[in-house]
Amino acid sequence: MEQAREDVELLQVLGEELDPAAVLRGEVTPMFFGSAMTNFGVEPFLNHFIDFAARPGKHETKTGASIAATAPQFTGLVFKLQANMDARHRDKVAFVRVCSGKFEKGMKVKVARTGRVVTLAAPQKMFANDRTIVQEGYAGDVIGLTNPGAFAIGDTLVGLGSGPMLAFPPIPTFSPELFAYMRCPPNQKKPFLKGIEGLLGEGAVQVLYSTDEYVTDPILAAVGQLQYEVVQYRMQAEYGVETSLEPMTYTIARWVTGGWAAVEKAGRLFNTIAVKDAYGRPVLLFRNKFALDQLAAETKTLLGHLSPFALPPDV
Repeated sequence: MEQAREDVELLQVLGEELDPAAVLRGEVTPMFFGSAMTNFGVEPFLNHFIDFAARPGKHETKTGASIAATAPQFTGLVFKLQANMDARHRDKVAFVRVCSGKFEKGMKVKVARTGRVVTLAAPQKMFANDRTIVQEGYAGDVIGLTNPGAFAIGDTLVGLGSGPMLAFPPIPTFSPELFAYMRCPPNQKKPFLKGIEGLLGEGAVQVLYSTDEYVTDPILAAVGQLQYEVVQYRMQAEYGVETSLEPMTYTIARWVTGGWAAVEKAGRLFNTIAVKDAYGRPVLLFRNKFALDQLAAETKTLLGHLSPFALPPDV
């Protein structure tokens, strides 16, 4: 305890006073010390987290206009998908932050990206393993929705008949730097594909595929090695599938925004391979930045823009 007191005194002397405004601007991140295992410091952390959290405010749309949190029109943003939260039912939950208006259980919303109308019949509020049905919600609230395959990360939900259609800017995926083929025993192919579909949907990793129809093993694209370890663990724990990884020598991915027409127009490409993402769009893999820069210089007018990020396509 004496050591703890000395450490606290040292932090008080050397550390600067915390500026809540700087936290909201994203310039400073407060650090808390505690242990969830021993339940030490958890409640103070949650209380301070609430105090530091940004209050609901206006949100800019893709057109540059903005909608206030107090606007009557219901809007929400899907920011996270999670598969198998209830292992008994293999459910998939979409987490939605209410941006404006009032949410009501059973209301109908339209998904801006696809135009699909969905009835929100079983909204849930979750904390650890506890779930409760949500009857209503307001700007800033987070609601869990059973995902019938209708939602993708970054989707905008708009209350049906509550106002004009709008959409918030989509959330881009990470730019991967590690690539590996994932394989499974032949007798586990069915649960393997189910697991890939579930983990892909929640964004645990990105999944690419070879353009060779005879090569069916998915290519996992990740930022760090830990993502591979998490996916392999979850494949085993949640789907009962043993997997193996075969690393590839590529370190950079670029999405061809012009589509396959631009790839065909560019002709034969050197120092790269073309694969496709989950939506069938072309992705070029490079071993290093030199290969990327060389190809970009040689085919700039043919390939067009090469994006390091991918967004869900409008349907």
